[in-house]
Amino acid sequence: MGAARKGNLELRGDLQSQIMAIVWRLGEATVEDVRAQQPGRRRSAYTTVQTVMNRLSGRGLLSRSRQGRAIVYRAAFAEPEYLARAIGERLADASRETRQATLVSLVDGLDPEDLGELARYTNKIRRARRSE
Repeated sequence: MGAARKGNLELRGDLQSQIMAIVWRLGEATVEDVRAQQPGRRRSAYTTVQTVMNRLSGRGLLSRSRQGRAIVYRAAFAEPEYLARAIGERLADASRETRQATLVSLVDGLDPEDLGELARYTNKIRRARRSE
């Protein structure tokens, strides 16, 4: 699976976001699979979905392979990995203060259960870094 180039992780528009969400949910999908998951009244034309999926593939967000006569697409990254990379990419050029403020804002929005899980992961990472 190809890695997305820096600056290519942003999903451009609702249709790209919708297609990626469908592929993540299904694990793999053809153009017809994606269209079948779209609401009937808002179903995109076959060629529109195909074009968007090919563009996402060209940007390294989807991989594709031929299975018989069909082209099957898979996400190049699991959704959590994608989100982490996209956030990291957006924060990479920000000042240290801006990165910290952004992360604090994200953490502040978590529910108590997620905060506890985050604290456990933070401690695990801290211990691992000390032992390096």
